[in-house]
Amino acid sequence: LWILDELSFDSFHENYENLYRIVVTMHSPDGDIFSTGTAAPLAPAFEESLPDILETARFRPFFREMLVAHGEEMFYEKDVAFADKEFFRLFTHPFIHGSDQDIFPEINSAVISEAYAQKYFGEENPIGKTLNVNETTLTISGVIENVPINSHQHFSILINFEIIEEFGYSIHWESLSHNAYALLSEHSDLTALKTQIDTLTNELYSHGAYEFNLQPLSEVHLRSSFDSDLYGHSEPTFQYIRIFVLIGVFILLISVINYINLATARSTMRAREVSVRKVFGARRGQLIRQYMGESFLLCLMSYLLAMLLVEAALPSFNAFTGKEMGINYADARFSLGILVIFLLTALGSGAYPALLLSSFTPARTLSGDIKASPSSFRRILVILQFSISILMIICTGMVYRQLTFIQNRNLGIHADQTIYFPVTGNIGKNISYLKEALYAYPGVLGVTNSDGLPTYSGSWTYGFRWEGKKEEDQSIIYLTKTDPDYIPTFGLELTEGRNFNPDFPSDSANFIINETAAKMMRLEEPVGTRFGLWGMKGEIIGVLKDYNYNSLHKEIEPLCLFITNPLTSEPYGYLCIKMEGTNIQKTMADIERTWKKIVPGSPFDYKFLEDEYASLYVTESRMRSLFVLFAVLSVFLSCLGLYGLSSFMAEKRTKEIGIRKVMGASTGQILTRFSWDAMKWVLISNLIAWPLAWLYMDRWLTDFAYQAKISLWIFILSAFLVLLISLITLSFQAQKAARINPATSLKLESS
Repeated sequence: LWILDELSFDSFHENYENLYRIVVTMHSPDGDIFSTGTAAPLAPAFEESLPDILETARFRPFFREMLVAHGEEMFYEKDVAFADKEFFRLFTHPFIHGSDQDIFPEINSAVISEAYAQKYFGEENPIGKTLNVNETTLTISGVIENVPINSHQHFSILINFEIIEEFGYSIHWESLSHNAYALLSEHSDLTALKTQIDTLTNELYSHGAYEFNLQPLSEVHLRSSFDSDLYGHSEPTFQYIRIFVLIGVFILLISVINYINLATARSTMRAREVSVRKVFGARRGQLIRQYMGESFLLCLMSYLLAMLLVEAALPSFNAFTGKEMGINYADARFSLGILVIFLLTALGSGAYPALLLSSFTPARTLSGDIKASPSSFRRILVILQFSISILMIICTGMVYRQLTFIQNRNLGIHADQTIYFPVTGNIGKNISYLKEALYAYPGVLGVTNSDGLPTYSGSWTYGFRWEGKKEEDQSIIYLTKTDPDYIPTFGLELTEGRNFNPDFPSDSANFIINETAAKMMRLEEPVGTRFGLWGMKGEIIGVLKDYNYNSLHKEIEPLCLFITNPLTSEPYGYLCIKMEGTNIQKTMADIERTWKKIVPGSPFDYKFLEDEYASLYVTESRMRSLFVLFAVLSVFLSCLGLYGLSSFMAEKRTKEIGIRKVMGASTGQILTRFSWDAMKWVLISNLIAWPLAWLYMDRWLTDFAYQAKISLWIFILSAFLVLLISLITLSFQAQKAARINPATSLKLESS
């Protein structure tokens, strides 16, 4: 959990505590913070105008795959980014070849990772050699060690920021999609610095639409929840860490309760041992140390076994979570944490049994007056165990229900049987021929080109106007630049107006908005309303039925579709191909044959759009699987404790069972009497667990804009499962005792 909770500080400046990200945010009408980044010229302006900021660096990942070529080798690569040379003075990435002293000697210089150096150049030293990235030749000026996976920045090719405009990104005061980092002086006053930032940015952004802040690097990795972050939508994953910490505590608590229950239940068995030791001069303190020593020894053996299991399970766990975690036993914090857990577990499990056992009086015990530990205390512990188990089962059921609800929800868009490619290299130049050729196949239902995938629209603006807009209206709208085939390819519906028409040249300046945008602009008759965006002036020609283009964690936002004149603007983004589902293999073969014929220089490396939608909820999917695992484990441990406790109780009640059988009681009646105790415990546990589970899941569901209802049947089912399992566990021991011949049981009891 420590590994998850921190960035790879080894890749930071030695004074990483003073490193901050310059963040620009804008609040949507409902108050949500929806964006982060900073204007490209703003970082140098901060450094020049604010004395407390010692140095800044800009960083911008390329959000789409780039076509990277070296000789005959050609791949689509995602881990491409741009940065200033100052970046390596803030983030100390170790160099294998080259030096951070002269990192970008030319405008077209680039640094690559060790993995990419091996991939493209083998064992050769790549310094001075070239890579072709999106038809731009870059000279390799350095090779660094692979970026740690737990860093929030991911790149394998880092290009000089000065060349970023050649790749389609603009550098001006309103370009707020770039990221910037600042190194502050050691004794900076953050409150005063924030005031200075506000003063400076208010002068630069007189409209007052943005707010600029400094975010500590230690909060970026897990505590960001911006809708538009470094790599798209970010989730505040720290809440999941808290959840699993709590689950770990629960499971450990169940185990401690088991130990206390069994140790105290069998206290009468050791009462005579304690009394004899006291008669021979043992003091209570010595007995406490003995029994605490037993607890410590048991915990130590458990710890050693647990570490072996962790080492064995870690590769599978990393594969499941997508992390690369390892255990550094030399880390003082890790060792201290394990020591604290070990001591608390040993003390918590051993303290009460040790105090109880050492309290027996020899005179009363040796005379046969032995009182077991208070049964009410054991019952409280058992009830606590089952409360935790029921709580986890209910939470597991609700997580499963919510994810099923999301997966089955009608998103308003048909993304199945759709593959996509990044539009790079000669694809853009030949896209019209490619689309025409692909439409000739009956298995191809649609081909469309857009600046982004329909799973995420990260482009937005407040700089748009419409007929009737008031000065106080400061709203945002998300943008998708596309073509006339976008709407029919994805099966989107128009509630008013029409689609873009390639035969109408005026449509290059016209727009289609969604229903949410029409409501936001308070347009009763949106079709025909004058609309302007980024210097384009036209009108709204259609209203699109709302569809989910973002994660279901958030509600549908205002959206605007627009096209550009194909005679003056190159294609962009992604090419999506929608296929008919009956003979996909043949259709894929036809597409590949046409692809290699029309764009032979581009790899036929496609991905399915359905996988992109699934990736939006990968965290919840993993969470569901872990919840199931931990719920099963908690119930198993609870029943393990109940099994041991019922075994002891059956043994202690052997005489009672024998007498009842002599008096004519049947095995079924004896089982019923024994089972009633378990039923009482489970019923009380439900009264405790149900309200807690309801409150927690109600709070968890607030992270989703679209929520499944909390169903009563999940609570009832959890109670039934725990009751059934506990009854089976208890009945096994009770039936075993009930089958003993009464004469034998009475003889054993009397002896």
